Amino acid sequence: MTQELRKKLLEIPKAELHLHLEGSLRPETVWRLAQKHQDHSRLHGLLSLADCRRLYSFSDFHGFIHAIKTASLLMVGPDDYAEVVKSLAWDLKAQGVAYAEVFLSVGIIIWRQLNPFTYFHAVENARLEAEAATGVRLAWVFDSVRQFGAEALDRVLDCAIQLQTSDSIVGIGIGGDEALGPATWFTRQFQRARAHGLLTTAHAGETCGPQSVWDTLNLLKPDRIGHGLHSVDDPKLLDALAESHVVLDICPTSNIKTGSWSSQLVHPAHIFYKRGIQIALSTDDPGIFDCTLLDEYMWLHDHGGFSAGELLTLATIK
Repeated sequence: MTQELRKKLLEIPKAELHLHLEGSLRPETVWRLAQKHQDHSRLHGLLSLADCRRLYSFSDFHGFIHAIKTASLLMVGPDDYAEVVKSLAWDLKAQGVAYAEVFLSVGIIIWRQLNPFTYFHAVENARLEAEAATGVRLAWVFDSVRQFGAEALDRVLDCAIQLQTSDSIVGIGIGGDEALGPATWFTRQFQRARAHGLLTTAHAGETCGPQSVWDTLNLLKPDRIGHGLHSVDDPKLLDALAESHVVLDICPTSNIKTGSWSSQLVHPAHIFYKRGIQIALSTDDPGIFDCTLLDEYMWLHDHGGFSAGELLTLATIK
């Protein structure tokens, strides 16, 4: 039954909506980049493939932040970003993914004092090549690090608006440490993004409690919320999420490996689903967490309380 279900899920053209480009680097890719940029790799102590694998061995959210930041810094030139885009498209094709919205951390590119337009043109050209080769359609969500503040999101949003002639840019988002960058900081920027026809998304309720989700829902009015895990602690919030039709991006392996959710507890994804909340299953950072989208579906079947029929329905939702 398990193999039959996996085969059926593979055959469904799926969408993945919560996927960070910088988090898609597997240890082998990190090692290739480390060998290419040895000054950077020595700085971060990445002197072997084993070191790159150890980088991804962590037990809490701060360890994860260190891992993705280090991986991002090894993507030095536009050609590195282009290589990662093409690799990601082939990985998605192998999972039967037809469409993916990919977070591109423009906030990190600007923070590194690089030209975001140069880097975007590199990933955009790679996207077009990858789509021609794989049939997988990618779109971009320009991401800002929330603890960098509201002005940093303004700069990311400026880039998205200037580049909007490319119909591959579908939205903006904020990630990072929600405790250090509350939703109250970003109300104006989310209003501005909507005024320009951009979709909006924000990580919330990943490491903080229900109030973080309430603030995000009421102040930012996003189209999607990343994770939303701890919404489960507030029945009124569950009702509000169901009524709002905001989509929760669900990433179980990520939640467990970052320590955002205990592996001893049943993941709340099925509670959200049964309460009528729209959910979208994703991998978040598949290279770091060593997971695939099919793995996530099967995890929900084996550990998350979902029936085969529910998963097949979830996979076909457009």
